[in-house]
Amino acid sequence: METRTRRPQQQRSEATRGALLDAAIESLVDLGFAKTTTLEVQKRAGVSRGALLYHFPSKAELLAATVVHLAVLRGRQLKELAVGLPGGKARVEAVLDLLWESFRGPLFQIATELRFAARTDAELRPVLVEVERDLLDRVNAQARRLFGDELAALPGYPVALEMTLQLMIGAATTAMLHGEHVRVEALINQWKTIFPTLLEGGVNGK
Repeated sequence: METRTRRPQQQRSEATRGALLDAAIESLVDLGFAKTTTLEVQKRAGVSRGALLYHFPSKAELLAATVVHLAVLRGRQLKELAVGLPGGKARVEAVLDLLWESFRGPLFQIATELRFAARTDAELRPVLVEVERDLLDRVNAQARRLFGDELAALPGYPVALEMTLQLMIGAATTAMLHGEHVRVEALINQWKTIFPTLLEGGVNGK
């Protein structure tokens, strides 16, 4: 009887947590960091103040968890999309397209806004730094699954992936802040031709 009682309680708790995270995403997209308050998230989620504080005692913890939540959702999407990826050289371009798509969605937009806020927010910064370490691990694992073990074993892969991520972060920021989508897309398309050359011989071609 105790086990049966605990299970519905756990399900309700998980549902409440999910509602809060979804509400936080909506608020961050609609209002941005400055206007996303715990009260706003609570209202959007339709839960009590006690329920909010039980799951997330501070705004920083709520927002950091929101970034992870978005990453998990995106990871599930990528896993589903990976099933239809082509083989051979076409796979590299297809995976780069999927990665770039991730930088044009709400995960990157919200994460970027929180990064800017964390520069001067003493409460948010340490929490977000810890979360971003986890995000990097997730991205690396997802990329390896998408590219495949054979390609990921090539000598230039680690640097090629790191350069890809840094390029896409900068390109997505430029597109988001300045609206230079055409120029940015051209850079990404050019990178698709450079990436394979880095895989075989590394950065210095050795």
